[in-house]
Amino acid sequence: MKKKGFTLIEMVVVLAVVAILAAILTPTVARNIKASKVTRTTNEVQVIAAAVASLYKDTGYWPYTNANGPSGGVDRVLGNPSTVATGAESGAGAGAANWGTYGAAKPLYDYLYYNNPDDDSGPSGQNQVGQDYPTSGEYRWRGPYLDDKLLDDAWGRSYVINARYFPGNPHFGDSSRPHRVYVLSAGPNHQWATPFTDGVHRNTNPDDSISGDDIGKAIAQTDS
Repeated sequence: MKKKGFTLIEMVVVLAVVAILAAILTPTVARNIKASKVTRTTNEVQVIAAAVASLYKDTGYWPYTNANGPSGGVDRVLGNPSTVATGAESGAGAGAANWGTYGAAKPLYDYLYYNNPDDDSGPSGQNQVGQDYPTSGEYRWRGPYLDDKLLDDAWGRSYVINARYFPGNPHFGDSSRPHRVYVLSAGPNHQWATPFTDGVHRNTNPDDSISGDDIGKAIAQTDS
């Protein structure tokens, strides 16, 4: 029997067609993947913002405590302390790198997943009377408010909240400067662009709006 197969020319033609199709489709696929990650992250910052709002509605406290009682304060609340982006992109707003490096910080899971807003962390030392959120009465912790305790965006970087500016946080102590409070992702480039400094706020020009490719959702704001 005579064996039949592809000739060298036929193989070259097939490979050329495959290469052309790959060159055409690759940018489209890459754009779709990026768009899906942006959509996922946009949805997640809204979910986290809603969970923080539910915590405040239930307990009367924003997530900023890190002392034995409600009088402590932190500057940042981190979705996942081990994956925080630390760089600022070119042309970023004033203090943008502070999203990844500034001041006292505490994991978001201590407020939304565990009842542990004091100077403990994680599952140990929860529900302590006078130190953590009340567990009975009208204003009590009704969590967990999220299904996961560690919260990364679609690019594997932590969500960050600029908790320094939550109303009542003693770490800020200057409510005459009306700042916005965000749940924020550093976006596709893993670098911060949104301002994070006491001198830039809602009434300055430029103001403290979300900048660059950062993705976020406003939770609260200090009053002017």
